[in-house]
Amino acid sequence: MSRKRLLLFFLSCCLFLLSAGCWDLKDIEKLSFVRGVGIDEEDDQGVKLTYQNLVPKMGGTQEADSPDYVNVVSKGKNVLEAVSNVALKDPPIYSDHLKIFLFGKSQAEHHDIQGTLNHFIRDDEVRRSSYFLVSRDQASKVINQKLKSQQKIPVEHIFETSKNRSFNGKIMMPTRIGRASDYFQMGISFLVQSVDAINGELIYDGAGIIDGKSRKLIGFIPANDVQSLNWIMSRISGGVVPASFKGFPITYEVKKAESKVEPYLKDGKISFKISIKTNGKLSEDQYPSENSFDEQYIERFEHIFAKKIKQRIQKAVSYLQTEVGVDPIFLNRQVRIKYPDFWDQHRDEWDTLFQEADIDYDVKVSILNFGAEGATKSFKW
Repeated sequence: MSRKRLLLFFLSCCLFLLSAGCWDLKDIEKLSFVRGVGIDEEDDQGVKLTYQNLVPKMGGTQEADSPDYVNVVSKGKNVLEAVSNVALKDPPIYSDHLKIFLFGKSQAEHHDIQGTLNHFIRDDEVRRSSYFLVSRDQASKVINQKLKSQQKIPVEHIFETSKNRSFNGKIMMPTRIGRASDYFQMGISFLVQSVDAINGELIYDGAGIIDGKSRKLIGFIPANDVQSLNWIMSRISGGVVPASFKGFPITYEVKKAESKVEPYLKDGKISFKISIKTNGKLSEDQYPSENSFDEQYIERFEHIFAKKIKQRIQKAVSYLQTEVGVDPIFLNRQVRIKYPDFWDQHRDEWDTLFQEADIDYDVKVSILNFGAEGATKSFKW
């Protein structure tokens, strides 16, 4: 009899475990799978959230021309209230698949970005790997943009475009909200990708400058300056450099690049030497008498491209030093590593030291290939 009772008890326990196996079950038909959220400032110091949610396709019942997503707008005096207010009209937000946070210009300029992100960072459903971007206009304008491209979901289009860095050096390395939170805690300024709706398209349009002390957006730089600063930060993985030779277009295509930033301290003044090396190919040469097999001809082009890259970098960094006044390209990191005692004493003065720093540039370009016509002697097949 005791055996039967023991067996019955064992089976009861198994049944109990199996019946509790779906205690956290969520009906996907009643969930809003959010892929991205636009964050804008409201007139009364409130916040407006524009969610872009995927629409589940149920057994082929969805019409071919129907959208794959729906945008949900919610407002509140603070972020949490706006998130909570979604439930007044739509299914609660499910943030496990959220990919991007897009800040509108006014929200990012007038409010502590770290404070705005605080709720999302604390939410264990939101991944710290989600991307952080800014817009020169309202974020809702970008989220609501109807697309005619292959990728018709705006948030997916924005996310996928970030993967094109190997084709265009004007794209920033993605800034994840977890990394942004680290920068804010350390008081470090940084750059973040800007995306805007222009002529019916969503375009990566330069970068926003985030001040590490105020934790707010303080300005923008154009796409060309993004490429220039990417050279310094060793974030160039592709792209092109256009120039001209005797009035004819020539183009250098980047295949590999690396940089070295060396700080120097003398009499309490910081200076830098930034060395950049790159190799690639001559992808375009419209000069009628071109002779790519002539090494002197190629060397002349190498000097032209090196000068072009150096001029662009000098212009971009000079703008940061004289007009912006903060260091979003992490030159402070090299000072902190090489001169830790000096850094500990002057870390609060770094913005001023950066503005006054002398910077010397050395750019070397090596053309190893010039397309289907042939290769230089230094190129290894």
